[in-house]
Amino acid sequence: MSQLDTSHHGLTLSSKQLDLNFTAHFTETVQPFTINVDETFLQHTQLKASLTRFVPDIAQPDFTDGPPRAFVEKIARYWFKEYNWRAVEAQLNKTFNHYTTIVRTQNKDFPHPVPLHFVHHRSPRANAIPLLFLHGWPGSFLEVEHLLEPLTNPSNDADPAFHVVAPSIPGFGFSPSPQHPGMGYRAAAHAVHALMLKLGYERYVYQGGDAGDFIGHFCALDFPSAVVSGHSNFWIAPPLPSDLERLGAGQASDDEKQVVLRLGRFVEKSWCNYGTIHQTRPLKLAVGLTDSPVGLAMWIYDVSIGSFKDREVLGAERLVTWTMMHWINGPYAAMSLYKYGQTDGVISLQGVNYMPYISQPIALSQFPYDIWYGTPLEWARRSGNIVQLTKHDRGGHFAATDAPDLLVEDVRKFFGDRELSGTHVFFE
Repeated sequence: MSQLDTSHHGLTLSSKQLDLNFTAHFTETVQPFTINVDETFLQHTQLKASLTRFVPDIAQPDFTDGPPRAFVEKIARYWFKEYNWRAVEAQLNKTFNHYTTIVRTQNKDFPHPVPLHFVHHRSPRANAIPLLFLHGWPGSFLEVEHLLEPLTNPSNDADPAFHVVAPSIPGFGFSPSPQHPGMGYRAAAHAVHALMLKLGYERYVYQGGDAGDFIGHFCALDFPSAVVSGHSNFWIAPPLPSDLERLGAGQASDDEKQVVLRLGRFVEKSWCNYGTIHQTRPLKLAVGLTDSPVGLAMWIYDVSIGSFKDREVLGAERLVTWTMMHWINGPYAAMSLYKYGQTDGVISLQGVNYMPYISQPIALSQFPYDIWYGTPLEWARRSGNIVQLTKHDRGGHFAATDAPDLLVEDVRKFFGDRELSGTHVFFE
């Protein structure tokens, strides 16, 4: 446990104090946690789903302006007639080892205690490597599910093993929504770093996608003696003016052309809507989506579905369960991560920015249904010491969900190479 943590034993926060819709008790020691969502809240949720008011369709192709009425009706009907949260809840309690705690940091943007929910699966191997798994929006800790067993308990003794820690970013899942402004990517990084220290992991590696990569990047930047190396499946590398000049002069490679085209399409068709309002008026949006479970599900679906080759991967049960990870707390805090991420300098209304350079060894995995697929190594190395890049022919933005085998393979390959990844420090 870090010295900062040992000076604060008295703080406890209850569900009532935090206005939570689930039973929880947060203290500055690590406590086992069992998911138990309030029954009245669940009944109200089911009722709200049944009372969904549907938008009339107009004569245009489906998904032109968003999810069409027939699809919305299908999800609403499934939610109030078939979906069984208690069965899902029981499975989540069986699948994951859940814990809660309160951490404290010295982050100037968020100098407040941070209550956290996290999943922690230790490997039976004594020489396992501590790995911090970081999700993004609109994901949650659920994304780590299919990585836990192969990473903590590999069947091949030659493969590295890991102690996996998967926190819920504040405001996501069962980490309470912050009660003060300022919880951006950097503040979240300081919180999860404090968690790793509290768990006794003075050195660790990370794996992140989406916002999880930004958070892991800040961990590496601000705590270089603790973060040994990292693996990313969402590494920001936008074109510089000089890159665009070469493109205009016909000197760009095919990969460069495709990245510029894909990024431009993403900013124009997607980022300009959800990314803009998340950064500028998240509360304005949250007022409506906090009161409409089906509306929130459609917001999440419309943003996410282009990240999957097969739309059925995000079927009705998974979509509703993913939505519950934002519905239970309410979506305001998770959306506000973008607002404060803008303050961190990572994102803007125009798109995304290069993050400060980190010197630790970094491995990248690229998946075809993600905007950074094919990013040239030269571009990627502008913000980090990239030593491994693997380009896959399947999978997407949520690689832990639709291509977990490939992600596990890449994580093993990189962190298993002790010299390349620096993980030899765990065996000295």
